[in-house]
Amino acid sequence: MERLEKKLTRIQNKCKRFGCSFTYEKVGEEFKTLKDERGVEYKAKFILIEAEGKAVLNDWVFVASVQHTEKGNIINSTGCSIEVPERYYTSEPICEHCNSKRARKDTYIVMNQVTGEFKQVGKSCLKDFTQGMDASMIAQYYSFFDELVKGEEPWQGCWIEPHYDLKEFLCYVSESIRCFGYVKRDGYGKSTCDRAFDYWCVNHGFTRWIPEKLIKQYKEEMADNHFEVDSEHVLHQVNDALEWISNQEESNNYMHNLKVVCSLECCPSGSLGIAASLFPTWNRELAYQKKQEEKKVADSVSKHVGEVGQRISFKIADAVSGHGLCLRKEFKNL
Repeated sequence: MERLEKKLTRIQNKCKRFGCSFTYEKVGEEFKTLKDERGVEYKAKFILIEAEGKAVLNDWVFVASVQHTEKGNIINSTGCSIEVPERYYTSEPICEHCNSKRARKDTYIVMNQVTGEFKQVGKSCLKDFTQGMDASMIAQYYSFFDELVKGEEPWQGCWIEPHYDLKEFLCYVSESIRCFGYVKRDGYGKSTCDRAFDYWCVNHGFTRWIPEKLIKQYKEEMADNHFEVDSEHVLHQVNDALEWISNQEESNNYMHNLKVVCSLECCPSGSLGIAASLFPTWNRELAYQKKQEEKKVADSVSKHVGEVGQRISFKIADAVSGHGLCLRKEFKNL
């Protein structure tokens, strides 16, 4: 907590100098059982922190970072409601400020709140739009919320983001939905994405951070529910879902990101949640199409008989005896 508070104070002081808002508060604590490198369990105290802020400088607001991949760009929003223009879905790593094209891995999207103008800028030019706040400060500002969620690492060193076979992970997602239904990450209970990932880890032996009790529980859950990720049915369902998303229009940032992520052979760990949302999105579309087809059939069968205010007689066939029953029906204009 001492190291964390130093970071919090440093960011807060920098934000004050640049006219940004940033606040944090200690709201509580909890204890969790962990294991050290030898597998020995111990309890650790976790401090719960709430933090919020906003960076708007010189009428320009930092909207998103753009991660350029060979299959398209992944738009990493800062959490605001501003939709990034579609041209940045496939834009090359060009700085629209200095018009230079370099082998950039990331660029940044800013928007002028007065004129509504968007610009994709490189790291070195970002400070021209933010009164001197450079890319590292902007990145530190927004990534700090992720750092708070992940927690403080007790050791120093780099962290390389792991990637996972997309189709295999989606097979685990498909079976998790079949057995337990779909649960989003901000909902109640264990999310579908987290369940699928935990089951994948157990089946592949990556369980160093999973308690033995949970490993046993996950294995029993998979056995009790006949969890079969290698079945032809599951693979067929995954392929159908991927085929569907590949043909969809990029109507908003979410659909664009989902389409890009699902086009990758290996999915980065930070995008597993987006990948897992493929099935509920696909199922909603299938349900909508089915409803439209049923409505179309119902409309084609339904026919109007007679006119308003007209009295008519008609014959109804007796389904049992085959004889007709003569009835007199009156329609009145009420």
